[in-house]
Amino acid sequence: MSDEKQKLIDEAVEKALAGDADAINNIDDRVTRAKAKAALVKAKREKPVVNKDSSPETKDDESKPEEILNFTQILCQKIAEKFPDSIDGEQNKDWIQLKSNDWFEIANWLKINKELFFDSLQCNTGMDLGEGVLESRYNLHSMKHLHKVEIRIKVNTDIPDIPSVEKIWRVADWFERETYDMFGINFVGHRDLRRILLPDDWQGWPLRKDYEEQETYHGIVVPKVKEGWE
Repeated sequence: MSDEKQKLIDEAVEKALAGDADAINNIDDRVTRAKAKAALVKAKREKPVVNKDSSPETKDDESKPEEILNFTQILCQKIAEKFPDSIDGEQNKDWIQLKSNDWFEIANWLKINKELFFDSLQCNTGMDLGEGVLESRYNLHSMKHLHKVEIRIKVNTDIPDIPSVEKIWRVADWFERETYDMFGINFVGHRDLRRILLPDDWQGWPLRKDYEEQETYHGIVVPKVKEGWE
């Protein structure tokens, strides 16, 4: 075999070992191509195996992998930097817990920021966490960047005020009205905050844990047992 062909085979095998599978397939001469393939098989067999356990021991603190933050955690850090004292307590990787004070400003920033562009409020609902604590939850989505986040805000039942975001996301109009209707959370700044499922003069908030259904409504007995209603 000529030195020129041997050099061609050696170069093709080296490229193939580096991940270029076409380096050998592109050799025009069939015999040379076949020899190159055989040389590649031999090279792979002779390639030394790196023993993962043979690496020198490291100190405990050096062996721990660096924590990789997910999108929610990174966004939480950005909010904390731009809106100091807006984060409520310990955070986790699944949602962001905010104080209610700056919610309108934060929501507006989440929507208009070009890197975030949360243009879609997909859901807003309430929760009664017990012991006089209510929570409003918001699921935001960016149609452009295809990322999402859940925001949660806690308030006390004695002052259940949270800034309304219906001026930012118009769909929040009915979301906030339903949450108000069922839990009594007062969305401050909503332009038409009133009941949406129950009559305006209904008493109480049906999805609160301490709700007691009224006996009558305008003289009509409110049934306690709903048998046959399904």
